[in-house]
Amino acid sequence: MRAQTAAARAELAHVLADLAEAQRQLSGHHLHQLLEANEQLVVDAMRSRDMAESTALLVAELTRSSELDALTSLPNRLLLLDRFSQSLTQARRNDGRLALLFMDLDSFKQINDKHGHTVGDEVLRAVSRCLVGCVRQIDTVCRLGGDEFIVLLPEIADAANPGLVAQKLMDALSQIADAGGKPVRVAASIGIAVYPDDADNVEQLVDCADQAMYRSKRAGGGCYSFFALHQTGPEHG
Repeated sequence: MRAQTAAARAELAHVLADLAEAQRQLSGHHLHQLLEANEQLVVDAMRSRDMAESTALLVAELTRSSELDALTSLPNRLLLLDRFSQSLTQARRNDGRLALLFMDLDSFKQINDKHGHTVGDEVLRAVSRCLVGCVRQIDTVCRLGGDEFIVLLPEIADAANPGLVAQKLMDALSQIADAGGKPVRVAASIGIAVYPDDADNVEQLVDCADQAMYRSKRAGGGCYSFFALHQTGPEHG
């Protein structure tokens, strides 16, 4: 009897030991599964974060690209109108002035006809760099299309200041002598409109500056004209 009892106890102990080992192994397996699952969650989270950051960068780049002129990388009409509206709001709030310069290159068609559009495009890029280099960081240079440019001066001391800027631009343009390996001569007609002297909204200011630019064209080009003052700057070149 005692022998049978001892044998039964030994068998029970063996079964309990096997059960404990099975539980240990099962717990370890579950722990391993949990660690793998947790690792996968971390990887997925990092991947999602990277995708979100990449998407945000892509959206920012697309937004930036949609606001820039493809040829010159200058602000396009959309970005100009946004900055124009902001500057106009600030000028109204501070009882300040701003100016708009509407510029059209003189005889640009002749450059295209003589040297081809590739050289013409190089001229437009050179003009863009030239204009940006002549104005302040707070100013905006925009290519409307073709050979038409607008320069927004959001803060001016008085109505005559834009004339100094226009003359500076024309002097700088005269220094462009080469584009795409071809000799070129660059000049422009500029029209100037001033807020609040000439108009009090974006559309009217652009129209006033456009009219003043055509006055410069009729005067022979290479000069600038104020819309309200009917003054024409000296011919250039």
